[in-house]
Amino acid sequence: MPALPQRPFGRTGENCSALGLGGGFVGFTGFERAIATVHRALELGVGYVDTSVMYLNGASQPILGAALAGRARQPFLATKIGYFKEARHYRSVEAMHVQLRENLRLLRRDSVDLLQMHEADWDQWWSDRPGLRPGERFDLGGSFDFAGAPVIQFLREARALGLCRRIGITGNNARHVGRVLQELDGIDSVLIAYNYHPLNVTAREHIIPVATAKGVAVVVAGVFTFVNSLPAGWRTEGTYFGRDADRQLAALQQLQQASGLPMAELALRFVIADQRISTILVGAREPAEIEQNVVSFLRGALPPDLHAAVEAVAAQFTLSTP
Repeated sequence: MPALPQRPFGRTGENCSALGLGGGFVGFTGFERAIATVHRALELGVGYVDTSVMYLNGASQPILGAALAGRARQPFLATKIGYFKEARHYRSVEAMHVQLRENLRLLRRDSVDLLQMHEADWDQWWSDRPGLRPGERFDLGGSFDFAGAPVIQFLREARALGLCRRIGITGNNARHVGRVLQELDGIDSVLIAYNYHPLNVTAREHIIPVATAKGVAVVVAGVFTFVNSLPAGWRTEGTYFGRDADRQLAALQQLQQASGLPMAELALRFVIADQRISTILVGAREPAEIEQNVVSFLRGALPPDLHAAVEAVAAQFTLSTP
C-alpha cells in the first residue's frame, strides 16, 4: 500500500500525515479493539492522533496511553483542555493545569505535541458573565479580550514549561472560531469540526483564509457526521447544517448512488482535494474501519465532474439562524 501523504503543519516547519485518527471511538466495541484500531492506524502510516478529556466519557486518553506505551515511534499526539464540571474552571489557569496533569497521566506522557482549548466558540472561555448556559456561544458582535483570557495564558505557560510543543484552538462553529483565530497571535493550529463536508463548507470562508494568512495549521474533523442522516436535535445549533439540509442530503444520496462510492468515501475524497488542510481526522472503532478510510484517502480526490456535483450540493447551504 502506498504511503499516506505528508502535509505541512502550518508554518511550524513540521509535516504531518494528511489523514489523522480521531479518538472518539464512536460505537465503542471494547478496550482491546480500540487499542488494535490505534495500532492498525499507525501501521498504515497514520501519524496524527487526536483526543480529548471528554471523548468516550473520559476513556479515550487511557486507551491511547495504553496503545502508545512503549512504542519506539510515536505519532504526533494532540489533546485538549475543557469540558470542566464547574463553569468557573474555564476561567482558572490553576484548574487547567490540574486537568493537564491528569491528561498526561492518562496518556502516560510527560508532554504532548499539541495542546488545544476545546470549543473556542463557547462564551465560558472568554466571559465571566453570570447565567451562561453550558455550551452557549459568545456573541459575535461582542467585545472580548481573547488574547488576555486565562486559557490563552495557560496554553502559553504549558508550552513554556515544555508540557506541549504546540498550542491550538478548536471549535464547531466556523464563524465564531474564525473570529477567535483572527484576534489571536502565536497559535499553531485550528481544528474545525462539522463545517467542512458535502453539506457545509463554511470553514472555507471563515477559517481557512485566516489560518493561511497567519501560517496556522488547519485540522478538519466531523467529515462524516451528516452524510448519512441529520442527527436529531442538531438543528438547534443553527450552524452545523442549514435550512435546506434535507434537500441537500437527498441530492447527495443521489450522487452517491450514481457514483457507486460508499458515502464516507465520497465525503472524504471531496474534502481531501483542499490542499490547505494539514490533517483530516477520521474516527474508527475497528481496525477494518481505519483500513477502509486509508484506502479511500489513497484513491485521491474525486473526479472533477463528481467533485463539481458535490460542490453544487454544498453551495445550497444557508443558515437557518444568524
